[in-house]
This record gives sequence, C-alpha cells and structure tokens, in this order.
Amino acid sequence: MEKKKVRMVNGWRLAAVIMAVLVAVGAASLAGLYFVWRSEAHLALRQARNVWTALRMVGVEYYGMGKDIYDDSTRSGLKKEAEEEVYRVSECEGSVVVLGSTEDELAPTRMLYSEGAYLVYYYLDEEKDRQWQVYRANTMFTLDGSKMKNFGG
Repeated sequence: MEKKKVRMVNGWRLAAVIMAVLVAVGAASLAGLYFVWRSEAHLALRQARNVWTALRMVGVEYYGMGKDIYDDSTRSGLKKEAEEEVYRVSECEGSVVVLGSTEDELAPTRMLYSEGAYLVYYYLDEEKDRQWQVYRANTMFTLDGSKMKNFGG
C-alpha cells in the first residue's frame, strides 16, 4: 500500500496571506478613491475658473454700458440678468456667490463656487495674487423631523 502524504496547513501563514491581501485591496481602494476625488476637485476648479473668466467678461460688457453687475441684496451678489449671463457664458452647473469686489476692478476679489460636493473659494491675498482653495463636503448623517424624538428634540 502506498502511503499518502498529509500536508498540514500552517494557520499563521494562511492568516498572514489573507491579511496581506486584505491590506493590499484596502490600500488600492483608498488610492482609487483619492484619485477619483482629486480629479473631481480639479473639474470643480476648472469650472470655477470658467465662472471667474465669465464674471470678468460680463463685467467688462456691463462696464461698457455704464452698469454695475453687482447687487448685494441678492444671494449670489450679482444682478439677476448678469448672473444669468455668467451662467450662459460659462456653461457651468454649479452656483456662484460673489463675496467681495472693488470699485476699480471688473472682477471679484472673493467668490465661492459650489458644484456637487465641492466648494471652490477664490480670493486675492495681500500681494494681490490669486488664490484658489478647493474643499470637499462629506455628509455625516441626515436628520429629518420624524427622527428628532430619538435625539431628545
């Protein structure tokens, strides 16, 4: 009769291989998510720069007509017609809020552009250099009125 060789599986070695595979898959997933978010942030920045350029173009057009494009009483900080023109020219899908401008410049000095989960903040620093910051908002939880009793509200 032939003797059959019985192979014993080393439990620690198997656990180490499984952990290494799980860590590699997790790291690859996180890296992929990072690059997706980074590319979406670049797209939002590109759209914000298009809006900024459109604001300058519309500002020059309104300046030529002797009008002002800014209106502090609106949510966007722009006159309704100027806001529609900016959206038409830039072909953006987000929303813009002009936070500051100077009398002698035709472009804003501070603005916010939001699209989806991304918020782009533009401002001029002390040396009058343009600065762009891109933020991503994550929803932590949603609380509606029907669940308020669970939180003591």
